Amino acid sequence: MLNITLEELREEEFASVEKVTYDIAARMKGSNTLMPTQLFGMAYLAYLVADNGIENVEELIEYVDKELPVEQALFVREAVKDAWSVAIDLGVSYTTETLVATLLWMPTSNGRYGAEMETPDSVAKLATRILNIENDNVADFCSGTGNFLMEAIETSPDSTYYGIEINTHCKEISTIRLQLISEQVIIEQGNVLEMSAAKKFDKIFCDYPWSMKVFNLGKEKMQEFESVIPEIKKVANADWLFILNVMKHLEEDGKAVVVTTNGTTWNGGISKSIREKFVRFGWIEAVISLPGNLYTSTSIPTSLLVLSKGNKSIRMIDASAMAAVGRRQNLLSDEAIESIVNMFNEDTDNAKSVTIEEIQEQDYAINPSRFLEVEIEVEDGVPFEDLIVNVTRGAQVKANELDEMVSEEPTDYQYLMLANIQDGIISDELPFLKSMDKKMEKYCIKNNSLVISKNGAPVKIAVASVEEGRKILANGNLYVIELDETKVNPYFIKAYLESENGTIALSRVTVGATLPNIPVDGLKKIMIPCPDISVQNEVAEKYLAKMDEVKILKHKLARATAELKSIYEEG
Repeated sequence: MLNITLEELREEEFASVEKVTYDIAARMKGSNTLMPTQLFGMAYLAYLVADNGIENVEELIEYVDKELPVEQALFVREAVKDAWSVAIDLGVSYTTETLVATLLWMPTSNGRYGAEMETPDSVAKLATRILNIENDNVADFCSGTGNFLMEAIETSPDSTYYGIEINTHCKEISTIRLQLISEQVIIEQGNVLEMSAAKKFDKIFCDYPWSMKVFNLGKEKMQEFESVIPEIKKVANADWLFILNVMKHLEEDGKAVVVTTNGTTWNGGISKSIREKFVRFGWIEAVISLPGNLYTSTSIPTSLLVLSKGNKSIRMIDASAMAAVGRRQNLLSDEAIESIVNMFNEDTDNAKSVTIEEIQEQDYAINPSRFLEVEIEVEDGVPFEDLIVNVTRGAQVKANELDEMVSEEPTDYQYLMLANIQDGIISDELPFLKSMDKKMEKYCIKNNSLVISKNGAPVKIAVASVEEGRKILANGNLYVIELDETKVNPYFIKAYLESENGTIALSRVTVGATLPNIPVDGLKKIMIPCPDISVQNEVAEKYLAKMDEVKILKHKLARATAELKSIYEEG
């Protein structure tokens, strides 16, 4: 245990951590490529040497075998291999305090290995502030290398702490770190989803492995989850199992913070049904959208779910633009963390409470952007589905099949892919197909149909012009929308959907975090302005005139670019 506070140690020794870490790596350079666990294990052995006055290799080996728990001894032996003498040299070279600081704050991942096991320090600090830990029984589910628990212990040394982690190396790293700063912490190795239901905690933090496939928990354990939310048995990813598991172990008056992907807050299907249960049970206290690139293992934005019981409304907080840009990753500054905490009690442009009824109107999506963006009033608005005759998705054709279908000579059959739409314009040079199977004709695009990309961002939108006697087959990543042209001009619709308001409307129905996509049901619900057809035609004519201007400019640019390549020869 330390004889000084963590704050004092940080002030005195933090600046030395990077230097000591590099020194350890340099002294171990005779080894193969060094993993962060090897550097950590060597730092721990050096600390044991310094703290216990060990003078030679034989004494060190004897101490490890006799004094350390079996799992810890195996961990350091695997890390050090045959470099025991390096630990002796390091233990003599540095003070105990310097080596303790190194163990607490040295990187335990290298951006490739182990990054998914580390909660960013600023996220751990924000979670600690939200949980307001004070003489509580605190748990960290999927505790990784112990970043959250270190932050929490510094905040409330008198609380009791429990961590559970399935990865052996991470469990040992967190145990070593935390035993240096607290006698009131237990770290167990195991699967958090298999914990005894009897374990309950006042405060829980959980940064689980996102989008992990559901694995076999065993019938009895799975039934424990299904008894609360039957739909949980249909999930493909384990995200909601981890989140529900937190509620299973939370005391009645407890509070939890869970880190999740943004997709969890808005994805449809089973995820929506489970979210509805959480909302109606009153289990969600707040949702916080965080900036992207906080994690070394991924750049995707994330969200914090603040969970407790008996909530009648949900606090929506959008902190997605509050990142401080770091050297490699973004982070949340102390000022940003303070602002987020204050937004639990103060309404701002980025924070407000919403009712269960308001969430129901959004199909139980709980991402803050759905509620904090300025509501758009659509004049003469009608649901998009009222203007649609038919919606089809393009044909799913495998690449090798398409290669066989492509014709080198012009034919009456062509193929439209997402890449063929640039700046809202369909290329004049679509690939030709040798023939068209009858069963494929239902996927062909009719003249003046609206073509919208299903996946990815930004959304691509075009109006197809199909000559009489020609057939254009749409790719499976496209929606083909046949419009009722007695009610609406296709180019008017395109102009609206590409406008600022139209872009926001599309973003609000987009689901998925890693690969955003637009579901048909969401697309149909978008409110579209539908003034008199004469007004629409005027807008469409202006739009078409600008499109012609763009085409001319693109042609001039292509020609000028080509001419650049011949200037040298001409000169």
